[in-house]
Amino acid sequence: MTGLEKLKVFAKSPHHLWLGLLTLGVGLATVNGIGMIAGLAAYALGWIYLPDSRLFKNWLATRKQGDEGAKLRQFLFQRRQIYDALRSSTRARYDNLAAEIEDLQEEFHRDPRLNAEIVRQRSERLSNLAWTYLRLLHTGEMLDRFIESEHPQELERKIAAMEKELSAIGTGSKASLAESLQSRLSSLKARLEKRRGAEESRELTASEQERIAELVKLFRADHLASRDAAALSHEIDGAAVQLDRTREWLSGLEFDTSPDIPEALAAAAPLKVGQ
Repeated sequence: MTGLEKLKVFAKSPHHLWLGLLTLGVGLATVNGIGMIAGLAAYALGWIYLPDSRLFKNWLATRKQGDEGAKLRQFLFQRRQIYDALRSSTRARYDNLAAEIEDLQEEFHRDPRLNAEIVRQRSERLSNLAWTYLRLLHTGEMLDRFIESEHPQELERKIAAMEKELSAIGTGSKASLAESLQSRLSSLKARLEKRRGAEESRELTASEQERIAELVKLFRADHLASRDAAALSHEIDGAAVQLDRTREWLSGLEFDTSPDIPEALAAAAPLKVGQ
């Protein structure tokens, strides 16, 4: 928090309210010039020293902890909704990956070669990997439902019939009918295009799901086989950069209804949704 941000928070804090009451308020209550000047001076000094005082810093830390707790509870609620919307077989896939990641995180904690900072960084990366995997599972099912609801052969048949009907209407005759048909034709073509795009997105979604599952297995194998325990961090970081692009793609996909969550927040959540 910058100095200016701290002053803005202080201005809205109960500390500022009490400062005003005990300085300006008391000064005004004296009903004399010296008292008012003393109150004003004390108020100005309060602005200089109180924002950097331990009392105010402790209040800021407590408020931040409360805000973060509220955000985490909101995220857990949203994640549970996404998880509960999945088919039971898809939920089982997430549960299996979460269990594998938890086992790997525990191995990191038990490894005497790793310091606490490396363990923290790896654990956070893997927790975010699990959240991305859940988003991909949810998006994949949303795409499945859309694909199942739209039949391209039927759409193509309707488009062909409507184009034939439009061509049969003479220029300048039945203008209202032609406008209506043209509007319906545009809608059908848009649906067909969206159906084709959904198929491509579904293929990519499925591929990314498999990639994450394979990455977790690879990380575990590399951790157990490598003599240099710290070397795995570079692999995890490299995979995270690639998956950043996956998350950007998901965010721009209309079939992804999951919220964009800061990495620190996703990392703070337990991997198992029921916890």
